[in-house]
Amino acid sequence: MFKHKDKQAGIKKKTQKKELNQKNDQTFYSEETTEEQIKNSKKSPKSKNKLTTFRKKNLLLGIPAGVLFLSIIVGILFLTFHKKPENSEEAKQNLTEIEGKPIYYYDNLTGKPIAHSGTQYDNAGNKITDESGKIKKLTIKQAETIANEINSQPTFCVQIPNGMDGARPQVGLNRASIVFEAIAEAGITRFAAIFKNPVDQQAIGPIRSLRLYHLDWDSPFDCTIIHAGGADDALSTVNSGYKHLSESVTYMWRNYGRWSGSRFLGYVSPNNLFTSGPLLSKYHADREQNTRSYPKPFDRLTTEEADSQKSLVGKTTNSDEKTDASANQQNASKPQEPSLPKINNIHIRFNYQSGFNVNYNYNPSTNTYFRSFASGEAHTSYTCENTKSNPSPKRDCGEPTQINPDTVIVIRVKEQTSPLDHYHEDITTIGSGKAYVFQNGTVFEGTWQKNDRMSQLTFKNNQGETIKLKPGQTWISAIPDSYGKISYE
Repeated sequence: MFKHKDKQAGIKKKTQKKELNQKNDQTFYSEETTEEQIKNSKKSPKSKNKLTTFRKKNLLLGIPAGVLFLSIIVGILFLTFHKKPENSEEAKQNLTEIEGKPIYYYDNLTGKPIAHSGTQYDNAGNKITDESGKIKKLTIKQAETIANEINSQPTFCVQIPNGMDGARPQVGLNRASIVFEAIAEAGITRFAAIFKNPVDQQAIGPIRSLRLYHLDWDSPFDCTIIHAGGADDALSTVNSGYKHLSESVTYMWRNYGRWSGSRFLGYVSPNNLFTSGPLLSKYHADREQNTRSYPKPFDRLTTEEADSQKSLVGKTTNSDEKTDASANQQNASKPQEPSLPKINNIHIRFNYQSGFNVNYNYNPSTNTYFRSFASGEAHTSYTCENTKSNPSPKRDCGEPTQINPDTVIVIRVKEQTSPLDHYHEDITTIGSGKAYVFQNGTVFEGTWQKNDRMSQLTFKNNQGETIKLKPGQTWISAIPDSYGKISYE
């Protein structure tokens, strides 16, 4: 009984103590607490202890809060002022549009622009918009990706005849990026035409046999060689590891044509073998070959450099400068001293057979060179686009158009009739010789050089400086050093 009373008294005492503490707490936490009250409360040991506890409590609570606040401030300052060192290329690639001039990428066969960063325009110069109406822009990385895709597309080097026995007009020759021309046999010239992924061409040809010197010129372009047999040395070389396709009933066809009144709408054997862009693509797919090509490009002018060079042509009347064109090449980059001669006509003589000698007439409105035979007849070519499979070009491909490359190059080569068969021509392709580069209505005289089979042809002026080629289609004619002739005016 006494224990129970004591227990109750203890509970009551504790309750009173708790109430007193709560009252004291109210003294410290009340907004109405006066400075005098706080001063007086400090005189009490209990009050002093309460105040000390309060300060400790607030101090303990404030430390982590302050640390957190300080960390936030430091983090903000770090992100603001301590940026990761910029990689300039990476920074450019992440931009939507570069201030100033955009970054351009060029076709590795023609040298023409194929992609650029910044705002995109159509062929008419209008800004391209997406489905939402937003102006289309490309980052540097996006433009580079597009260019790499185009530049790695497969290339094909097609052997095309130029005989007067039914090979003319050729088909697709006017759409080749680069064309090499040289004597095959008996004074008859032949072409090695280089195409990039010609999927839109429904007919290419005719196709004839391979020559070793054409293979030497083709090799730097990493192309699939398209041919119908060939000289012994050429066949042994192409079979040693080259990508190539000889005459095939699966990927080529013979065009036998038909008569229409008094006109024969077809080609005559052996100049009636054709292929097409879709069939060449199918060949790669069926063979599971690597369809990618990585050509070694010519040294090219940019579009702006080509325009600048063209603006210097014909601004001088000095006769000595007109005859010594190579000495004036330096002035292409010095507008203050223009001295590039104007050349309108080119005459190329391969040999005594006039049917294979050609003329080029410069057209300033197109800035190209229209090709004709020495007789004056225009050299034309069919373009077969979006027609039926395996078309008959003379019946299905409309009217042929005159060939007109952007750049014409003439190189002098050592040439002789093969001592093996006394029929085919042997041409020296490795080494150097005289070269004439016609572009933008002018001429640069100098030399050509090729170090080995896989290296690309290079051209230098008489001062040893690189002659860069104008962007566009390029035709290269190899004439015998001993009896071939080149003239121009």
